[in-house]
Amino acid sequence: MVIYIVSDGKKGHLSQTRGLANALLEQAKLKAPSVEHSCHEVDITGKSWLSKLFYKGKDLDYPRPHLILCAGHSTHLAALSLARHLRCLCMVCMKPSLPTGMFDLCILPRHDLPTGNTTAPGIFTTNGAINGIRPRPDVPKTETLILIGGPSKSYKWEEETIITQLSTIARHNNTPMVLTTSRRTPADFAKDVATACPSIRVVPVEQTGPDWVAEHLAKAAQVWVTQDSVSMVYEALSSGAPVGIIEMPAKEGPHKPDASRIARGLNMLINDGSVCRFTKWAKTHSLPCSAQEFNEAGRTAAYILEHFPKLLP
Repeated sequence: MVIYIVSDGKKGHLSQTRGLANALLEQAKLKAPSVEHSCHEVDITGKSWLSKLFYKGKDLDYPRPHLILCAGHSTHLAALSLARHLRCLCMVCMKPSLPTGMFDLCILPRHDLPTGNTTAPGIFTTNGAINGIRPRPDVPKTETLILIGGPSKSYKWEEETIITQLSTIARHNNTPMVLTTSRRTPADFAKDVATACPSIRVVPVEQTGPDWVAEHLAKAAQVWVTQDSVSMVYEALSSGAPVGIIEMPAKEGPHKPDASRIARGLNMLINDGSVCRFTKWAKTHSLPCSAQEFNEAGRTAAYILEHFPKLLP
């Protein structure tokens, strides 16, 4: 099986498509070990709307694909045009801006669908966005990982509230703690938390590489994530570690959490017991493991190979 990823170069979108492509290739190799399997990325960054509409991949020197994956609104036209020209399947890892019927399959986080509408033709729902994180049982779990976001449309940034929670977590923690920030984290936070919580090792995002979070998730006995950072919550769950939510006060108005599809996804995780809020954890000082396994890339890949058998000879 040959897969093309049509990419806009954005890290979050590549995380989804690479995660799914790797899971597809892994399962395809088990089902058809004698066949060549490969994945190739097609970067359409900088192409005009018109060139995407008629894109035929004449500049590519890859084997003919069986499947094209894309994520990001700017990739849709190019992916569909390329799939039509090469006569292969085309699947999108998000709610598309174009009609869903134009794609062979739309892979949507369940929070992107209207409440109660979990099934529809041509749509496969996942728990959050797909990512490439997998459990690493071979790696010793030696630390507590803390992932910090920043101000968002739905939540207020109150540094004192966050540091108070971190101080409490640190007092009841028996493994080394490491914290990293994100691009949205206010500039002074890393210094302030290092002063207030000296037992927490702080590694600002500027000092991390592209694989830093994945490497530390593999070593994490537990993970704490700020409430605004839902994509990091799903990555943490995919690692297999228990996940706690550092709480942030909600904003009022049109962007309050109940009106946010992303925050709605977090509420689903809280309600089904997949993650634990700080206030609940504070009663027992124990993070429960998720009741369900989070391997959305593998689950989606299994569905695709079952329902689109022509992908394998």
